[in-house]
Amino acid sequence: LLQWEHYLSCDGTPDPTVPQEINTFMSLWRDDQDEDIQLVMEKAEVVLNMIEKLQFLLLEASPEEITDKQRDQYQEVILQLQDLLHQKYNDATQNLLKVANMYEDSETGNMHTVLKDENITFCIWVNLKKKARFKNHVFQEAGHGFELPKSLALSSVAIRVLHTRYDHVSPLAASLKQNSSNTDDIKETEEETEKNSDVLDVPSQGIWLFFMCSTTKVLRLSILCVKNCSLEEAPKAVDLQQLLPLGGVYHISALQLPPQAQDIGDWSMVELLDVGLEVYPYSPGKAEDGTQEAVQITLRLPDNVIYFKVPVVARWDPAGQQWRTDGISKITYEAEEKSITFSMGDFYTVALLQDAHLNLPYQAWELHPAGVDEGLFTVTAVFATIQIQIKDNQCMLSSVVVEEEEMLSHITGKWMSPFALRAALKRAGVNIFPAEYSPKYVPVPRKAALAEVKAYEQMALLAAAFAFAHSKLHLTVHFFLQQVREHLTAGSAKDNDWSLFMFNGEKVQNLKLPETSEAFSEELEEESEFHSTLYHMLKDSASSEAMDKVERAGFLFIDSVYQLLLATRVLAYS
Repeated sequence: LLQWEHYLSCDGTPDPTVPQEINTFMSLWRDDQDEDIQLVMEKAEVVLNMIEKLQFLLLEASPEEITDKQRDQYQEVILQLQDLLHQKYNDATQNLLKVANMYEDSETGNMHTVLKDENITFCIWVNLKKKARFKNHVFQEAGHGFELPKSLALSSVAIRVLHTRYDHVSPLAASLKQNSSNTDDIKETEEETEKNSDVLDVPSQGIWLFFMCSTTKVLRLSILCVKNCSLEEAPKAVDLQQLLPLGGVYHISALQLPPQAQDIGDWSMVELLDVGLEVYPYSPGKAEDGTQEAVQITLRLPDNVIYFKVPVVARWDPAGQQWRTDGISKITYEAEEKSITFSMGDFYTVALLQDAHLNLPYQAWELHPAGVDEGLFTVTAVFATIQIQIKDNQCMLSSVVVEEEEMLSHITGKWMSPFALRAALKRAGVNIFPAEYSPKYVPVPRKAALAEVKAYEQMALLAAAFAFAHSKLHLTVHFFLQQVREHLTAGSAKDNDWSLFMFNGEKVQNLKLPETSEAFSEELEEESEFHSTLYHMLKDSASSEAMDKVERAGFLFIDSVYQLLLATRVLAYS
């Protein structure tokens, strides 16, 4: 499908799944040594699109669609493209530094510039005059800034802040795991699975990870047991299961200034050094008060990301291949100005991290029909209320409301696949998608895993004519409770029409208990019979019009509802 879409696009870009095409592209670009920043930014759009296509394949394709060899090939191409893109920014930076004195500022005598697009913000300051009074600078167009120790202010040094709105630093395997949603590498029957485990738990020897695959209305369960990766515990090392980099990565560098161009008569001459971009050899000395020198950095937070709490500032440790919080101090967060200031003992690549689970558990949720093969899914999380429209195989973010203010206008009102919407919300800081390891960080009761999956199947099949909602008593029991009512047209259902249903994967029962009750009771509704599925339970009491809507529901709509329910896992985390 991806290759067919690429063929139809006919845009002249290489197909990243075809080795000959992608290798030729990388080889030709690698040989082009004279590009400037602007040209690299334009080419980066193509590169990032290819990386995204390959990541989509790795996350969404089943073993029948791509082989293990292809999977390894795609991962290798992603890494090569990421490395080449960053190298190109370094090469273009070096080209700019060679002629920095041609663009010196008339007021300070130094050189500074900002270039930005939707993917990166490139800021550079070149210390041509080496005067102590110019030790700090603010890149006005970007909102980033710095203050240097006196020793650096007197040195031939360039300071670069390269903010990439993507993260090509965190390990590829970790980023793929965080975004994975649909894999069936290991297939087991439900009977075998029930023998192994009937609760969603985090056993000491591994993590039980649930994935679903769907073909029309036939839903299949696969369970993957992921063994724990026993990384050495290092103090100040970031747990990427708990904290996620958000808003991209900031490459903050002190760079060696190459020989500058000199005008001699009608000629402009420059000494060429075959060394590439060099890091300035900075060693922190002692400040006047006897403390160690530090570089002060101010970063303006991106507008298209929500930080619900003070972000954690972490630096990348290339040797340990991990994010760490040591080496960062004196953090000041200005929520109104959307900026954060901190001190560093050296120059680092840094990221701003947010708790992956701060919006869990959900406070409430509701799913109801909104037309033919259309629905509205509302999730009230800890800090935000999210509304998602569903239509056929597409989803649209209707609104994200935080403290009565609508947010994320850049992604609201746009139709996309459930997978794409999930990725967009996570990139924007609204993570309402529990991972396989989330029970370690969110205190929720253990629930029957297969019962949960079966419930999502049934809810998706019935979503064309029934509304479903959270029950406040759900967290007090170890089986599943939810409110259900028939919902044929807008305004047809009333608040007191809800019925409360209890199910454990084997039977469904209609409880007499009202939602307003303070204590739980298993007393059943009069003349109520139990059924093996929610579908059959509701079929017994539903109107013929409702069941007709259910039978005529499109499989694309059913699958989209199912994907959203499985991704958010509202029954387990509310």
